[in-house]
Amino acid sequence: MTRLRLRHLLGGLTLTLATLSAQAVGIAGDVTVQLLAPGGTTGGGPSPIALSQTVLNADLTTGVQASNLGGSGDVSGYMQDNERIFFSDTMILLRVAVGDDTGDVWTTGYLGSGGTHARYQFDGIAYTGRVITNILVYAFDGFATSGPASATGLLSPVDPAVLVHQLDADSIAFDLDTEVFKHRFAGSSNNYAEFRIDIITAAVPEPPVAAYLLLAGGLLPLLRRRMQRRD
Repeated sequence: MTRLRLRHLLGGLTLTLATLSAQAVGIAGDVTVQLLAPGGTTGGGPSPIALSQTVLNADLTTGVQASNLGGSGDVSGYMQDNERIFFSDTMILLRVAVGDDTGDVWTTGYLGSGGTHARYQFDGIAYTGRVITNILVYAFDGFATSGPASATGLLSPVDPAVLVHQLDADSIAFDLDTEVFKHRFAGSSNNYAEFRIDIITAAVPEPPVAAYLLLAGGLLPLLRRRMQRRD
């Protein structure tokens, strides 16, 4: 009987853990995308830029797009042609284009100020029952995780991970004032880099599940000792 109870307990525990790990992972609600450039732009003077656009949960796969792609909204209106930001499960995907070519150095044209970066800021990156534990960043065309040197439009920084920062539990920032782009195509405005931000999460058991796991953990040694005495 003790063996049977132990098997049932272990089976229930395994099923609970399997259920937790099998739950679909997706952003739980709406996401607010901010375009922040405290130093303004290289061509538009020092006036700070602070624009915000909400992406409804149902529209995350469309995200924020430049006007020539059909996008509308404050952030969309400030984007270069073909720029876009969209979301897929635990990924943020960005196409960022050249906005300034002063001195033949190709940048976004957005400026930070006083040690604060120009950036896209994403608020509302939350997952039901999960917490963010790590962030991985790639800069290959097609939002790939690998490729030859020719398959990226980013000249520097060498490691795109330095562009991304987790601000708090559900906010992530992507710097816009430190990228330098490669000269890959004729005309600076035709050049771009694509970034894939992979958000790594871990499950946080719901309170009833956590209590069950705690109870199971306390009962297992007791059941093992009883089984050993009977044997």
